[in-house]
Amino acid sequence: MRGLALLALLLATGVQAQDNNYPTLERVDHVLTCMRLNGGQTVDNLYACACEVDIIAQQLGFDEFSEARTYEIYQRMPGEKGALFRDNERARKIVAQLQQARTEASKRCFIGRQRQHPAAAAATQADHDPVTPAGVGSRAPAGR
Repeated sequence: MRGLALLALLLATGVQAQDNNYPTLERVDHVLTCMRLNGGQTVDNLYACACEVDIIAQQLGFDEFSEARTYEIYQRMPGEKGALFRDNERARKIVAQLQQARTEASKRCFIGRQRQHPAAAAATQADHDPVTPAGVGSRAPAGR
């Protein structure tokens, strides 16, 4: 049930399904998989993972993405059959493009990083801020 609620939220966020014609189902699958791999279904993960698929879609068309994923998956196949996917110049090139897109997305979308609650961030900043007035915060003497 929770997955359906997050799926509805994802669709309501206005993801641009027109970018390089990525099907909605592929985008949703990517986001759900990304969230599972990065700590679960949270709003922060939802936005970060939706951002990731958008960045990848900006850099690779859906056909290139599908081809790269196919090579990536089947490169682990043992023996001669796997050699087609491992020892292939096109495979190296397209998988490298996908990895580069993922790296860029990871930097821009903060995937897997926990955001700090605004109140906790303000408290942490006040504890480290040497300019904080003496009457503000928990360091002020009780007797004043």
